[in-house]
Amino acid sequence: MRRHLAIVTLVSFASLVSGCARQNTGATNAPAVSTVLTVGELTWPDIDALDREKTLFLLVVGMLEEHGPHLPIAADTIGVEYEARRVAESLGRELPGWNVVLMPTVHYGTSGANQIGNISVHPGTYGLRRSTLRSLVADIGGQIAQNRFQWIFVMNGHGAPTHHAAVNEACDFISDSFNVTMLNVSGLFSADPAIQAQGQQMAARHFSVADRDGLGNDPHAGVSETSGILAVRPDLVRPGYRSLPSYRVENRAQMIDVASTPGWPGYFSSPARATADYGREIEDWWVQGVASLILKAVRGENLRARPRWPEPLEGDPVHHQILERALAPEREFDAKFERWLNEHK
Repeated sequence: MRRHLAIVTLVSFASLVSGCARQNTGATNAPAVSTVLTVGELTWPDIDALDREKTLFLLVVGMLEEHGPHLPIAADTIGVEYEARRVAESLGRELPGWNVVLMPTVHYGTSGANQIGNISVHPGTYGLRRSTLRSLVADIGGQIAQNRFQWIFVMNGHGAPTHHAAVNEACDFISDSFNVTMLNVSGLFSADPAIQAQGQQMAARHFSVADRDGLGNDPHAGVSETSGILAVRPDLVRPGYRSLPSYRVENRAQMIDVASTPGWPGYFSSPARATADYGREIEDWWVQGVASLILKAVRGENLRARPRWPEPLEGDPVHHQILERALAPEREFDAKFERWLNEHK
């Protein structure tokens, strides 16, 4: 499931983390440039030598989740990895003398779209409990912060509210406990009115008013997400997407109704209307928006004062119904795990 956007929910994409960009070794009077680094390729002295004040870390969190019969279950991860590399390159141009460090991707998020239909176990979804994701992100961020680095930004490929709530909590804990800045920048993006307005304008360039009305909301594996994977990894999109029927929804109550229907194939909206051109524009929109938010943070703006996903949903009773469908199986698993541990002490 991708992140929220009114009218048509659009996807974010990020690049595979590969290779280290090297510092410019030209003339001594050349302007300073940023270095994009892959942390797993560095030695510990390499890392220890980085400027604590001018080094930012990007932590990418994906998901393995059913995405209909036409998209790979790693669609969220494929997308956000692609985006992260492009964001890192953009920051490298905008922040002379800084280091941008890419952490290894966390391939598991929480709460698959199948849970909207009250299906807790699905052959296409492999995720974590909300508490596990929160702890995992906090553990990684805590290690970065305790090594005295000041800037940590989390980019998510998955849009489930429980997923973003867990990441928000982890980021806030690390920020408060270690006096650093750790932000779920994707959550800020998805709740930013100006950025979301740009997304609506983009959808209007590709679809008429009548078309957009026919597509409805597009929260998962529909026209926008299919377009994104067509742009990034077209080889992974099954050609049958062109003949898939539409599953139109306007709100979360309808999402529950549709997803609870026997035989629901695991997507909303209309994948058949997807195009690579639309996907490329979606990608550019996400890269530019996320990079702009990170730049605002490192230049001194307090982004924690801004709204973030999933806060816009808090007054929606249907949202809480979907949350319960996601969290009830977790509580059951927790209890079973605790019983087993107690029995095997």
